[in-house]
Amino acid sequence: MPRVVPGGMVIELESPERFKVVDRPRPVPGRGDVVVQMTALGICGTDLHMYAGRGEVFPHVVGHDGVGVVCAVGDGVPDGLLSRRVAIDPIVRCGSCAACRRAAVQLCSTGGYLGMLGPGLAAQYVRLPAEQVIILPDAVSDLAATVLEPIAVALHTLSRVEAMFDQAGIAAIVGAGPLGVLMAQVLEHAGWACHLFEPQRTRRDLANSLGLSVFEPHPLDLGEEPRLVVETSAAAAGVDLADELCTPGSVVAVVGRAPASIAPASVLLKELTLVGVKGGPSEYPAAVQLVADGVIDPTVVVTHQFGWLQADEAFALNLRSPDVVMRAALTGGW
Repeated sequence: MPRVVPGGMVIELESPERFKVVDRPRPVPGRGDVVVQMTALGICGTDLHMYAGRGEVFPHVVGHDGVGVVCAVGDGVPDGLLSRRVAIDPIVRCGSCAACRRAAVQLCSTGGYLGMLGPGLAAQYVRLPAEQVIILPDAVSDLAATVLEPIAVALHTLSRVEAMFDQAGIAAIVGAGPLGVLMAQVLEHAGWACHLFEPQRTRRDLANSLGLSVFEPHPLDLGEEPRLVVETSAAAAGVDLADELCTPGSVVAVVGRAPASIAPASVLLKELTLVGVKGGPSEYPAAVQLVADGVIDPTVVVTHQFGWLQADEAFALNLRSPDVVMRAALTGGW
């Protein structure tokens, strides 16, 4: 029996770019599980890819950047979780494979991400393992909690690359979408000097308003080498730019899932180090703390909010007008 089960009013993607609201039984928690009543859901680029047709199985429930209130707990779960507001770590893990045993749950052999390989959070209620919920302090709003994943990913990026540098230096970040902007803020908090590259003017304007250094996409002499290059755009043109920005010895953190890769000749001739960054495993508590402490305000990238039953409108506008919608969220009651 799957442990991640949506219920109540469920927003199903019945075919590419078409949602349908269906009624399902309210899930009952099994041992080690909780049931969360969803209050807000962020819409990220991966959700848009699923909406546009990347998924192969329909109907499907998307969504992985969610927040809600624990309304039921199963055996073995502390009663203290009841009625607590929580964020949800989207990484599904088995807990017993070789990757899970070494705490690399993002590489679980049978796991994945909520809303991608299995059902997601676009529902009134969701049953899932208690280990995937993180209690939220009052200082972290529901809206902020829908944008924790980019912060967790940025923290995981730091953990993957920090041993490769004696000290923080210059970082080039390709893409100034929500992930790129929050990546830059987290890296700058850690001492890096970040320069973003983004083709869309509205996104450059937002990054500039936050005090970030941002340019139109073109190679730029940033003065130091080797340096860190982070590819967040998930676009072939972004990968090409990342390749051009690299200098001999650069470390390239691949965060976006682009339909392209840096040429082996560049990896060889520049002696590049490619680092894959898959999610933000174990970083959600630290991400929550950065927000609670006021170091990062992730709501700055949320430009649009919709009601839960406006999912079709929210996803369609986000997909077709990325120059208008930086990031959207489903909020409010059902």
